[in-house]
Amino acid sequence: MKIPKEFEVFLAVMSGFHLMLSGYIVGLITLLIPSRFQRRRRKDISGQIVLVTGAGNGIGRLLAVEFSKLRAIVVLIDINKNGMNETKNLMNPLAKAFVYECDVSNRQKVYEVAKRIRAEVGKVDILVNNAGIVNGKRFLELSDDSIERIMQINTMAHFWVSGCYTKFIKNIKLNKMCAPFLFLIN
Repeated sequence: MKIPKEFEVFLAVMSGFHLMLSGYIVGLITLLIPSRFQRRRRKDISGQIVLVTGAGNGIGRLLAVEFSKLRAIVVLIDINKNGMNETKNLMNPLAKAFVYECDVSNRQKVYEVAKRIRAEVGKVDILVNNAGIVNGKRFLELSDDSIERIMQINTMAHFWVSGCYTKFIKNIKLNKMCAPFLFLIN
């Protein structure tokens, strides 16, 4: 039995009907959902200055590389100069990168490096306060010096770095605190 040509056209139109209908439904639902719950477009950070502490390895290295892919100006801070140079080599060659060796547990050094960055690079727009150390020992196996070092780097350093950028940037408007150690500064 041969199917009439008009019926073939009708079947072809109806086979795409569910796609059209689902598109209208998604559009209607999108209009009904408040904008604060909808996925937003990414912010363009090309040309913005991003400071990443602990950029010599681990998460800091990965974040620095990702920010460089977004064409941000990346400022690397770590106590490990060789690690930072490796990070810089992994970064997008089109992105600008600045390397500063600094022990973030030393408040005075943090303040000195912050002044140098302000003078040499400019105002930091995004601060990723990532520096930290991990010790594989159990708490009771740690020496007093190890405990002090861990507390200085994993706790106090975040206060020194965050504090110095709120001190040295006049008329700061803190936009968002996205995570415990990520600040978006305008």
